[in-house]
Amino acid sequence: MEWRTKVTAQPLPERCSYATRFYFAGSCFATDMAQKMRELHFLVAPDAFGPLFNPSSIASSLERLEGPVPFELAQVMRFPYGAYGSLAHHTSFSREDAGSFLAHANDQLNKAADFFHTADIVIITFGTAWTYAYQGKVAANCHKLPARNFSREFLAPEQMADLMAPLLQRHRDKTWIMTVSPVRHWADGAHGNQLSKASLHLAIDRLQSNFPNVYYFPSYELVMDELRDYRYYAADMCHLTDQTIEYILGCFLEAAADDETRALVKKMEKLNASLAHRPLFPFSDENALFIKKLEKQQAELLQAIGNKRKLC
Repeated sequence: MEWRTKVTAQPLPERCSYATRFYFAGSCFATDMAQKMRELHFLVAPDAFGPLFNPSSIASSLERLEGPVPFELAQVMRFPYGAYGSLAHHTSFSREDAGSFLAHANDQLNKAADFFHTADIVIITFGTAWTYAYQGKVAANCHKLPARNFSREFLAPEQMADLMAPLLQRHRDKTWIMTVSPVRHWADGAHGNQLSKASLHLAIDRLQSNFPNVYYFPSYELVMDELRDYRYYAADMCHLTDQTIEYILGCFLEAAADDETRALVKKMEKLNASLAHRPLFPFSDENALFIKKLEKQQAELLQAIGNKRKLC
């Protein structure tokens, strides 16, 4: 007997490989997925903004990359937690002084912009349909500023689709994979979270109907309909455990990657697990031999990945 409802992702018509260049944008779930891909040695763009939760901020970030349009000192603010940043960035980008933040933000922006223009696949994760505007402009993060400083708006599906459509039109050469974050936004309660996620789903459906290069990946359904258990959540009961993210990534690669790439991924996962092992006697001769063996395996595996990229 099958004790779960299996969710199947739509296979990509052109399978990705270790030569594929990925750009991730969106919520903390997108950030986690991107990091897991980096650990497996895929070509993943540098992070230029940190987690972005609403489609308006995601669209604005991609438009800035197209220039790229650098950040200016006038956009830098000192936030209540004592650090400097901007309303276009996550708190993880904040620095102790304005100059340090601006240098870091623009350095990451330039690196990400170079990568974005040559990216093959752009993966977008929408987190919430709610936006918070500061002085008329949507903020990516509120940075602990008083709630009274922001105006709150719920975006309808057509609004979100209209925000993304020009980008998709200008970058028809890329494959766009869109998904809804399974991380729940609990501030508005269970019903409010469902309304938000439903609006995001409808927005993606509109984009799929209008753009043949847009695909949907069911990360939300994998958690809600297939896993559907609190053991797959972190302690806050909203975010996901590492094992859950790894499972979702495995489902993604099953639908998106070719056979040779998936075989290399399995070897890399096994190698990473061995490298993460903490020996009882790190200075022993046995451990030295073990490390030497792992380094040889790593070199051979990275060489195989490099050869794969040269052939593409």
